[in-house]
Amino acid sequence: MKKLLFLLLALVAVGAKAQGLKGTIDLKDSVINRSIPFEVAAGAKNLKYAVRADLTNGEATLTFTDPKGKKAGGFTLSSKTKGGGSERSKVESSESTSTPVAGTWNLAIKTEKATGRITYDIEVIKP
Repeated sequence: MKKLLFLLLALVAVGAKAQGLKGTIDLKDSVINRSIPFEVAAGAKNLKYAVRADLTNGEATLTFTDPKGKKAGGFTLSSKTKGGGSERSKVESSESTSTPVAGTWNLAIKTEKATGRITYDIEVIKP
């Protein structure tokens, strides 16, 4: 019983040092302009983020910006072909910074007639 209690307390302590934000957006011929703000505390040890986009139609732009408005990462994905058609397009991107600027960061997601799925996973390691 003591070992179980110790294990549970250890898991809670580890979980308290990280803040996470995860989400999935399913798209069907969607036009969206969404802003997902997240906080990075002063003294945070690390900021990690990973995004995945899988489109069968349309276009998606994902942009991470720091509290000063400076672009910290992102990409644009399009399913459009040179011939005017469309084909399935996928991208996975992940980044990490060991000295993140404290304040409100932002993940901006913009799509144009997009069909597919976007997933994101953001983790801030607290001091």
